Amino acid sequence: MREIQSLLIAMFLLVSVHAFADKAPVGSAMRAIQDLDTKLDDYKTGANLSEADKEFNRQLKKDIIHGTFDIRELSRVSLGKHWNDRTDKERDDFVQLLTDLLENKAILSKEQGKKKSKSQAVYQIAYKAEKFINEDKSRSFVKTSVYVKSEDVRVALNYKLKKEGTGWRIYDVIVDDASLVDNYKFQFDSIIKKSGYPDLVRRMQNKLTEIKNKKGD
Repeated sequence: MREIQSLLIAMFLLVSVHAFADKAPVGSAMRAIQDLDTKLDDYKTGANLSEADKEFNRQLKKDIIHGTFDIRELSRVSLGKHWNDRTDKERDDFVQLLTDLLENKAILSKEQGKKKSKSQAVYQIAYKAEKFINEDKSRSFVKTSVYVKSEDVRVALNYKLKKEGTGWRIYDVIVDDASLVDNYKFQFDSIIKKSGYPDLVRRMQNKLTEIKNKKGD
């Protein structure tokens, strides 16, 4: 599960950035990404956070995972053909397990960046383009570019989003052509083919328990 752990971290490592751009039209997929970046600016950093600040950060991360990311779609696409083999209960349980893992392990870039710089402008982002990727325009691809100041590195950070009502939710993050969903799909498929779906669930549950135990230390 080392690969799964690293991907859980990578999912949010570069999402929270300090953005400099005109706002895209309300209701667009690009605007959804910009609004996410704005929301993450509220994440509180510092050496002496109060319990209220820590609780605010926990709730903010939870709200982002539940409200901005479509974990069910991420689960469905990542399991691929194995999703069709699952019962409704197994699907619901898998979505909840992946959600719990992300809530406990995913790292916001502001959490990571505060270790390297006292400045809030750790990252600079350029919002480049967006395009629909299916005929009914219910899925969109958003291209951005992130400049990591502390490392003097520019990273291509792109998103796939699914429309829900009047809004958009992310179901894949692509960092320099490395897709979160594609990596999940490869790993999940490999484990299921080798030792079965129950073993994949067991490994994920063990990882969740390990994370929670470390937090309790």
